[in-house]
This record gives sequence, C-alpha cells and structure tokens, in this order.
Amino acid sequence: MLRVATAQFETGKDTDRVLADILRLADEAAAGGARLVHFQECCNYPTSYTDREHAWREAVTLEGPLVSAIRAKAREHGLFIGFNAAVRGPFPKAWMVNHLIGPDGEYIGSNKKQVLMWIERDAFFPSDEDGRVYDTEIGRIGMISCMDGLVPETSRTMACLGADIVLNSLCSNGVDEANLHIPARAAENGYFMISANRVGDMVKGQDLQDLIDAAGMTRDFVKGAGESQVVGPDGAALVRATHDDIGLVFADIDLSKLEREDRMARRRPELYALMGADNAALAVLAEGRAPAGKVALTTIVPGGATFDERLAQAREMIASAPAGLAVLPEFFAWDRGDDTRLDEATAALVEAAAEARTYLVAGLPGREHGKRVNRAVLFGPEGVIGEYRQIHADPGSNDMALGDDLPVFDLPFGRLGLLLGEDLLFPEAARVLARKGADLIACPATWREDWHHELMLTARSAENHVTIVSASRADSLCAKPGTICTTPPEYRFPQTKEVNAPDRHMAPSLTGAFTVEVDLAPNRDKRLMGATDLIMDTRPELYGAILALRESVPA
Repeated sequence: MLRVATAQFETGKDTDRVLADILRLADEAAAGGARLVHFQECCNYPTSYTDREHAWREAVTLEGPLVSAIRAKAREHGLFIGFNAAVRGPFPKAWMVNHLIGPDGEYIGSNKKQVLMWIERDAFFPSDEDGRVYDTEIGRIGMISCMDGLVPETSRTMACLGADIVLNSLCSNGVDEANLHIPARAAENGYFMISANRVGDMVKGQDLQDLIDAAGMTRDFVKGAGESQVVGPDGAALVRATHDDIGLVFADIDLSKLEREDRMARRRPELYALMGADNAALAVLAEGRAPAGKVALTTIVPGGATFDERLAQAREMIASAPAGLAVLPEFFAWDRGDDTRLDEATAALVEAAAEARTYLVAGLPGREHGKRVNRAVLFGPEGVIGEYRQIHADPGSNDMALGDDLPVFDLPFGRLGLLLGEDLLFPEAARVLARKGADLIACPATWREDWHHELMLTARSAENHVTIVSASRADSLCAKPGTICTTPPEYRFPQTKEVNAPDRHMAPSLTGAFTVEVDLAPNRDKRLMGATDLIMDTRPELYGAILALRESVPA
C-alpha cells in the first residue's frame, strides 16, 4: 500500500504566507506517513493578473526561492511533492505548470497546462509541448491542471503513456469538478487520480471586490470549492475533503488495483484520427446541418418475458409517444444470445416509424462471417436510414464482429450520432461524433456497472455539449432506467456553482416509455464561462499518444 496525501488551503498575493502553508502541510503529510503529497493550482500567485506582463513578472523560475524551498522540504522528509506554479519563459511567455519533486529533493519534471480557462487566457500561454509521465519508485506519475480535466484528451494522454497516478491541480469554484469530472477521468482511464483544490477567497480586499465585479457574481461564487480527493480506478473517492476546511486528507492506495491496461486494451486508435485534426478544419464538417431545435426524445424499454411480448410492447409505446426520436435498448426484443426473427422485428419497426411519422433508434443483432454484430439502427418515416456497428468489444466477447465507422445523420431537428453502451466507456467515440458536428447521440445500452451509467453517460454529454439519449435493457447486470442528459438552456454556474454539468432526466421506472422535450440549440455553444470552447480550444497537436503516433518520452 502507498500512503498519499492531498492538501487544500487559501491562495493569495501574500506569497510568503502561501509558501509557509505549503511547507507546514508538507511537514504534516510526512508526519502522517505519506510518501507523496499534492498541492493545488496557482501556488505562487492567484489567477488575478492585469495582463500578460503582470503574469510574467509574478511567475517563478525553477531556480527561484519557491521551488528551492519545496525541494529542500522534500529532501528533509524523503517525500514526493506535487504542486502547481506559473513559470516564466522568454518575455512575455509564462505558463501554468505542474511540478514533481522527488524524495531526494531533485526536480523530476513538469507538465504545462494545455487548455486554459476563463481569465487565464488573458495572462498565460497554453502548453507548447506534449504531456509526459514520469517513472518513479512509487509508480508512473502524470500531471494535469483543472480545465485539462474537463475535456478528456489530457487525462487520456496520461493513460496512453502508462500513468498509474495522475496529480490534478485545481483552482476551481465548481462543485461538479469533485462530483463528476475528476471521478469520470479516473474511471475511464483506470488509474488513481489525486486532486488538490483551493478553498476560501482567491484574493483579499479591493482585489476581491474587483474580481466579484468583473465576474458578476457574489463572493460565495468566487471562493474555491475544495473537496480535494483521492479517487480510485472505479471512480469512487477513497477520501474527500470538505468544501472549506484547510488541511490534508490521507488515503492508502493499492497499485495492484489499477485497471488502466484493461481500459486501454480495447481502444481503437485507428478510428480516432479526427481527434488529431486541426480544429480549424472542423468547420467544413458542420456544413449542411439543419438548425438545431426542439424535439421530443423518448426512451422505450419493453418488459415482456418473450420476444413477441417485447416487440408488441415496443410497438404500442412507439404509437403512443409524441413524434420526434425514440430510443430502444440493445437487442431490445431478444433474449441474450438470440438473433433469430430479425427480419420480422425490422419490418415491425419500419411500419411503426411510418405510422407514427417519427424517428427510431433500436438495438438490433446481426451476423457477419459467422460472428455476432451489435447494431444501432436508425429508422425514419420512410424506412431504414442507416446503422452503426459497435466499435469497442464487450469484455470477454470473442464472438463479435466490430464496426469501423462513426457515422452521423442529418435529421430535421439536428445532427444525430449513434453509439452503443460499451462505447461510452471510451471518450474518443463521443468526441469524434462531436467533432463531426453531432448535436444528439442515441445510445441503446446494457449497463454493467454503476459508474458506466452514473459517470460515463453524464461525462460524455458534459464534455461535448451534446444530448445523449440512453435506453437500457431492463435485465441489465446493472439495471438503470431510461436516461437523457442534455446541455442546459442557459449557462448555470451563477445559480448552481457547476462549471459544466448537463441536465439529467431519468425515467421513473425500469420499463415503459419516458419522454422529455429538449432544445438541441444550446448544444452548439461549446463555451464555458463564455470563453473556453470545449472543442475549439483543445490541442490536437499534443494528442499523438492517443492516436498511437508516438510513445512516452523517457523522463
């Protein structure tokens, strides 16, 4: 077991006090038996700069007093220390940088922040180099910062480079960081994530009032959200601090519980090439889309005991639902392993869509070269429009032919992408659809674990600003009702303190029809805080590891 600690405290312009807090908390971490302690973002100075020159002037150098003092403290206790402090480069460049110090006081290495958030964009430059993972005696350690974890690519790069532990430094006001984004990043990548966030006011006095005025928020909304935590490979917090207490929390982690290799083994990098395309080239992919508008979305889950009963129930519910888009589960009418009577079911759905003048997505079986195919088929009033074949293999399945495409379809209310439940565990799949301009993803599913439904479904909607409609089999190993996640009609941080969380609608029961009218138009605004764009501010040039174009740079 490896004992680790994560800290939270107040940042501020009184940099001598901030450094004293870091050194004191490092003493406490060592006294508590930790081999590694992690500190929050902006340890040298808060993110309240007047301009780039100011940020450059306040940034540290690796030979300066802050880094030197932390190195000495690490050497004193034989402690690994992770922290974040802006670093000065050639004027006017300064970067937000994560640092890792070894137990001998040596500087192990750093990762620069890749995606900048809100007012950081006016002070700093985003990373100009690949992220790296560092081999240490306690495991392979990667580092990210705050906004880097609200998009999937930076964390995914750490997994592709073999990280066991990822240190996430935050300077965040958002309550959804701890409840959604950090757990989702750990779970989808199968590693341990240690996050450290600030608490209290970012600055004091007139500076605080100026920040409140600039943000248009109350004091409570510019305070750090805390909840520093250690999260395991299943997305569950081993320990989590409160919203406002200053100090440390400790956890014992077992690296034999890593699930990274399992998560990585079923990836399909050859299908993710669009993630490496220049963002400027994406505009052409959105050409020809219908205006995104309001649509009635319905999940339909039949509960009969036989194929005939389930098919009949599905037809009745389709006929009763409002016209729009209805989604049925994987293999919605079949017992597990059965794929007979396919023509009959297909004809019934063609007829049902025509009669209801609606669109349907249903999970249907298929056969190819003697192997099963898991398909999501799109029906419209005029018949079958197209289909998607699952691209990621189910665990332990040797009898499945996989697809090799992620198609999108233009419908009257917006652009539709198709996935199947297992695909949601892989952020690349939904990311490719979002980069193709999808407003909506229909996802027939068979849930296997709670975190698949609670974290992956929600995270895929949030990080792409797309609506996801999921209908799951009532006999799933982890039974969950029909669920619709969608971008809120307005940016709600000033009301909810959530930086980027979707609205989540769940059916009241495992079977039956459940309808929500959703406006897809908000999905086309990918910005957070009116500034950082979830798609256009990503860094495709840094994603070679995700696309298997390059391996880890030796540390």
